[in-house]
Amino acid sequence: MFDKMAGSMTANIIFDLDGTLVDSAPSLCAAGNRLVEELGRAPVSVETYKSFVGRGIPRQVEGLLEHTGGVPGELSVHLARFREIYDENPLVATRPYDGVAAALERLRAAGHRLGVCTQKPTIPGRRVLGGLGLSAWFDSFTFGDSIAVMKPDPEMIRHTLQDMGPGPVVFVGDSETDSATAANFGCPFVIHEHGYRKRPWQEIAHSAHFGHWDAAADCILAALEAPHAAAGALRLS
Repeated sequence: MFDKMAGSMTANIIFDLDGTLVDSAPSLCAAGNRLVEELGRAPVSVETYKSFVGRGIPRQVEGLLEHTGGVPGELSVHLARFREIYDENPLVATRPYDGVAAALERLRAAGHRLGVCTQKPTIPGRRVLGGLGLSAWFDSFTFGDSIAVMKPDPEMIRHTLQDMGPGPVVFVGDSETDSATAANFGCPFVIHEHGYRKRPWQEIAHSAHFGHWDAAADCILAALEAPHAAAGALRLS
């Protein structure tokens, strides 16, 4: 049983990927627009596409198709085509948010264990993390196809913890789904203000929030010290 309460011991800090560690919406949007253009439809903006991200690739593609006119035929056909397009090079137009590497380095130097828990499938997920030089910071990875369920099922966090260790747990993400995942598991949730979601971040339950990654480490550590802080009570930017 993992301790979900804060303390001075080594903590398990688990991060979402898209919209949290990396800005991948331009790459995902480009793949999605190729798909809809092949169907004779108009492309969508990156800002519009961001609202489709966070619930897994199948829901992402379904959301895109519904937004542009509906799902023609079987979703599985369009899902396979999207994956084919995106997997050609998921690194195109994808970058870490400024300050990510420094924050991860600080948290690791303080002795904390770091993990990734994402809806992104294993192959593009590992290519993004490896290609951007982020993989080495993490002790554990759970991808969207690692187990039979996806976020917000708390089993995603439990699976990530299998390669970590005992101690307090905090989840860092950007969306409604990430917030629900943390709530279902029972740990503090730290929200990245500049990620992807349908609603404003202020309306999503969270223990702490940060605007720039320069403030992320302090914000995460503060959440660990005050795991039951009221939503929005902690902000460091």
